[in-house]
Amino acid sequence: METKNTDLAVLGGGPGGYVAAIRAAKLGVKTMVIEKENLGGVCLNWGCIPTKALYHVAQAIDEIKKADIFGINISGWNLDFKKAMDRKDKVIAAQRQGLAFHFKKNNVELVMGNGKLISSNKILVTGENGQEVEVIAKNIIIATGSHAANVPPFNLEDEGVIDNIGILSLTAIPESLLIVGGGVIGSEFANIFSTFGSSVTIVEMLPRILSTEDVEVSKVIAKAFGKKGINVFTNSVIEEVKKDKGKFFCKIKGGDEIVADKALISVGRRPNSTGIGLEEIGITIDDQGFIKADSHLRTNIPNIYAVGDVNGGLQLAHVASDEGKIAAENIAGKDKTMDYRVIPWAVFTSPEIGTVGLNEEQARSKGINVCFGLFPFSNSGKAFITGETEGFIKVVTDRDSGEILGAQMVGPRCSDLVHEVAVAMKGEMVVDTLAETVHSHPTLSEAVMEAAEDCFGIATHITR
Repeated sequence: METKNTDLAVLGGGPGGYVAAIRAAKLGVKTMVIEKENLGGVCLNWGCIPTKALYHVAQAIDEIKKADIFGINISGWNLDFKKAMDRKDKVIAAQRQGLAFHFKKNNVELVMGNGKLISSNKILVTGENGQEVEVIAKNIIIATGSHAANVPPFNLEDEGVIDNIGILSLTAIPESLLIVGGGVIGSEFANIFSTFGSSVTIVEMLPRILSTEDVEVSKVIAKAFGKKGINVFTNSVIEEVKKDKGKFFCKIKGGDEIVADKALISVGRRPNSTGIGLEEIGITIDDQGFIKADSHLRTNIPNIYAVGDVNGGLQLAHVASDEGKIAAENIAGKDKTMDYRVIPWAVFTSPEIGTVGLNEEQARSKGINVCFGLFPFSNSGKAFITGETEGFIKVVTDRDSGEILGAQMVGPRCSDLVHEVAVAMKGEMVVDTLAETVHSHPTLSEAVMEAAEDCFGIATHITR
């Protein structure tokens, strides 16, 4: 058996693992990554990147559909789904090559195979050919990620029942698509495939889709979905499923029936924490299998860290990456802790969602004297120019101190605009500073300024 020695072994090459490895290497730590499949993890191969590649196609279709308002006459459009999927795969391949390049340039060694912890400083790696490599490491980062959860009465092993991997592997657009779960993943795919021509139905057990978002944001998306012809059942569960001639016949509790060619399950994710030796070496996990880690990202074994989805925190690729950086810096001898107070995120529906910090309801529940400013895109000159006037920007503040507590946005380019508020929050600016910062005209970012001004009732383009 071959033996390799290193300062740091990272188990998993996703956005938490590969970022940790590169950061550690840049800090002079000899680093090795163990990956069983492809660099980039779910995010690059079956999540963020391919989904947004298809979202961009859907955006292009939406632009074509409204071209006549700009005086552009287009007789029709036709989606070459295979070509769109091929381009998605090319994007993934290019990103993988980029990661391999960064590994090489930073002297990060890649070991392919399934890794299993056999002690606090040893990992046994079994390759596809059955050959084994023993990795001895002073420090270990576990970054094994997560996988899609199942939900009865469906079974992901059944033909036609798909998860994020399955839907990104389709060879044809389904005529009808049932989506179980109206969270971020379900809503993004609903938007994409309804634009592609599928008849889409969402079944959500909670009172509204996108329940983690601000209530008013959720309402805007629900309305937009209605315009797209997406059927949404909330406060609903599927209690019976029958399959006949390749179609699913689903009965919702209460009597409604849904017929679909494919069923996408998007009801959350489970940690990839089984079969990697956690129990054998005594790493503490919770009752759902998530690894417990402190603010330094350390587990109960001091030289072993856990980052990303597997530690049960915010399941966002950029959070995993930041956790990876913090863990790497601690291994390199620094004393860093993870700060979750300013974490922006985006939902790529049409219109887009951008969120950071607390919403109004959350802030009030903490006993804060809340003030908020709201600016609708229907009052934005640039939004009128682009024909994207749906949605708003809301900035939530502490009325007494002027501290910016958060922002909720839904509308054009909100996945980008949210970072203006995130930077202000990270820099501990008061809302006055955001309101007094001159913004170029005409731009969508002016809406952020006017939302901040509205906290004081002085926004130029709002009449109360």
